[in-house]
Amino acid sequence: MRIVKMKGGLGNQMFQYAFAKLVQQETGEEVKMDFSSFDALGRDRIRTPRILKFRLSLEKATDDEIRKICKFDHTGNPFSKSYKVKLLAEIMCNRRYYFERNRAYREPGKILDHQYFDGYWQSWRYVDQVWPIVQKEFVPNASLHLETEKQIEMIKQQNSVFVGIRRGDYTEESSHYGCFQQEYYDRTMKYMETHVENPVFYIFSNDIEWVKSNMNFEGRRVVYREKEDIIDDFDEFLLMSACQYSICVNSSYHWWAARMNDDEKKIVIVPEKWFFDDRPIDIVPEHWIRM
Repeated sequence: MRIVKMKGGLGNQMFQYAFAKLVQQETGEEVKMDFSSFDALGRDRIRTPRILKFRLSLEKATDDEIRKICKFDHTGNPFSKSYKVKLLAEIMCNRRYYFERNRAYREPGKILDHQYFDGYWQSWRYVDQVWPIVQKEFVPNASLHLETEKQIEMIKQQNSVFVGIRRGDYTEESSHYGCFQQEYYDRTMKYMETHVENPVFYIFSNDIEWVKSNMNFEGRRVVYREKEDIIDDFDEFLLMSACQYSICVNSSYHWWAARMNDDEKKIVIVPEKWFFDDRPIDIVPEHWIRM
């Protein structure tokens, strides 16, 4: 048996699940998911196992199954000092435990001798190798809210462009994600206008009031996803992925919303640099547009 650790928000979990399916495909062995990193996060609305709302084929690993591979207890707050000490001990003492030290792509065959995989696995190459499989599984396992269904239907009838604007942790000066200013959106929206007839820009943000007060979209046809309209980040993800075109920041959540659209004519715009501090990552497919 192999186990893949699940952590972070929905976009991160989708990358981890795709990697788990790749491990299953390459080894022919049973692969399960470890959700223990979420146990101590309480009411964290972002870091919650939202991926379980999809129709997944892989199962959760039990505590006993995890203990058979891991030498240390992995419960507790993953941001705490005690957890980090246990993780470091695991990495140093357990040869079956593989920890992804950065986001660079690794040939799966070179690391599949391990049994436990702890990482983010944010490469388009992992995803492409199992895309027909995960595309069928990343389907809601329950009926959507009626309002979400109505919005999706309307979005599909327009030349819709989702515009991702992320605030919060992205505005911190020390953040390696950086913060995208008005100039980025001016350039990307102008590009869409020259390639898409009568585009409708859907603005998705975790701080929509700040966007409305501080950003200027110069008379373009814009639809704001108001706070009172939002059910949760899962429904918002489905709305974004229904859009025909995408303007993303360096967010795995936005990345997957763009990737879920399988139209060959789609246009996806992403930042020229994914990480502002140039940390290695192999996330942007060759046919997406960097700006």
